[in-house]
Amino acid sequence: MIADVSDPSVVYGVHGTEGASRWKCLARRAGLSAGWEAIEWACLPPGGVSGEHLHTRTEEIYFVLSGTGEILLDGVATRVSAGSLILTGAGVTHGLRNVGEDDLAWLVVEMSTPATAAVLSEGSEAG
Repeated sequence: MIADVSDPSVVYGVHGTEGASRWKCLARRAGLSAGWEAIEWACLPPGGVSGEHLHTRTEEIYFVLSGTGEILLDGVATRVSAGSLILTGAGVTHGLRNVGEDDLAWLVVEMSTPATAAVLSEGSEAG
């Protein structure tokens, strides 16, 4: 599988915020194995926000590719920049804000929790 970030979607109001961001799904569960949910690319313009939210069935790894941002993890703000790796575990409230002068771009690797993976596995065996 080969994917690239050309022609991303413009998404408005990500997780309840205003403004636009760019996003592209590079791979989904159907083309992956071992509990992978999705691999995505996302980008916020200066001042852009991906609102606070949480996942109950998946956890995510963010790898910051470029720009400077601030991640909120359960209400605690931490500065991030190119090379930062962030784990947003299942049930952890998280959001990201671009606090720099350039675009903030990151990869998202989303994985099913063990309980979710077990349910998905049972469903595929039944079919």
